Amino acid sequence: MATITVQPTTLRWAVEQSDADLDEIVISKPKLGQLPDWLNSNEPLKLSFSNLEALSASLHVPFGTLVLTEPPQSHDEAIVKYRTLGNDNAHISQNLRDVLASMHAKQNWAHDELSNLGLGDNTLVGSARQTKSPQEIANLIKDQLSLKDDWPLGYDRRPARFNFLRDIVAKAGVLVMNDTMIGRRRLNLSEFRAFTLLDDVVPLIFINRNDSDSAMLFSLLHELVHVALGTEELFNDSEIPQSSADSERLINRTAMELVVPEHVFLNEWKLMARTHTADDIANRFSLKYGLSTIAFLIRARQLGLASEADIEQERNAMEQRLKSPRQSNDSKGGNQNLTNASHFDSRFVGLVRQSINSGTLPYTDGFALLNVKSSRAYDGLLKAKKMMP
Repeated sequence: MATITVQPTTLRWAVEQSDADLDEIVISKPKLGQLPDWLNSNEPLKLSFSNLEALSASLHVPFGTLVLTEPPQSHDEAIVKYRTLGNDNAHISQNLRDVLASMHAKQNWAHDELSNLGLGDNTLVGSARQTKSPQEIANLIKDQLSLKDDWPLGYDRRPARFNFLRDIVAKAGVLVMNDTMIGRRRLNLSEFRAFTLLDDVVPLIFINRNDSDSAMLFSLLHELVHVALGTEELFNDSEIPQSSADSERLINRTAMELVVPEHVFLNEWKLMARTHTADDIANRFSLKYGLSTIAFLIRARQLGLASEADIEQERNAMEQRLKSPRQSNDSKGGNQNLTNASHFDSRFVGLVRQSINSGTLPYTDGFALLNVKSSRAYDGLLKAKKMMP
């Protein structure tokens, strides 16, 4: 039976947070009869998913929290340090705590499973630590991903670029997850747009899917650079970038370089500048390459091709647009299987399926990893991922 690593310190924290009667738990749930021994252990525990689900229900603690390497308070403090717009005293919502815990659980399981299969360290993680220029970092990433300079071109729909890049990043061994909700609670876009959880074997990027298509594409690029630099992050900048940190400027410029190399940007902008305004050129770049108009205006200003007034004009227009209700990328109605499938990294789904089919992972545990509750939903997810007839 498949197991997952649980730290005794995290389990003891969960018990301390709970008002549950431990004696009653042990008596009422025989599968948790070893709970006292687990709590007294000084070594990492190997528990089944069914045991973890029973603990989660009995202690009233989210499933994912139980598999954190450290109790949540310690992890929260670490995540705050890595916010794009730093505020060490900022409140972390329960929704963010829960989605972090859920992603950690999936990442920890995938790490153990892939390690058992003999997979070594991911070569992308930290590969650009010693690289200082946006061009060099971008070229290194493109080489590792076999990504051509013109990859953003030729798409009629903005989501197609995001989907293409997500698949390329996933093939490089990075888990890319996205969602609009945690459970039935909508994720707050003003709290975070994306985050990166580093791991030597299976780094993970999560994208808040409540964002615009152009912003999600930028978030994915931004987090990809963090993986290459070997740094974790909770990306909470606005769609109009505000961070003034040198490290974030480097990452943002690298993200832009991944979309349009500087020499291409300069040539195309100067050619159009003969007959078009800066705002018009930036709009054309946005349609052609998929990022927002203001992202291209900011890059143009950095290269001496646009003014602060150009940016301010677009900033004001953008702020007015942002006041309008934003439609979720998970549209109401439609094919629920396709919606569910879009949230998961295909490689992760395939790994769960492989483990279930080989008998090393019980169906119930696999369902929990994929957030499905029935065989029908599981089959629907696999069909949407084109993993079964």
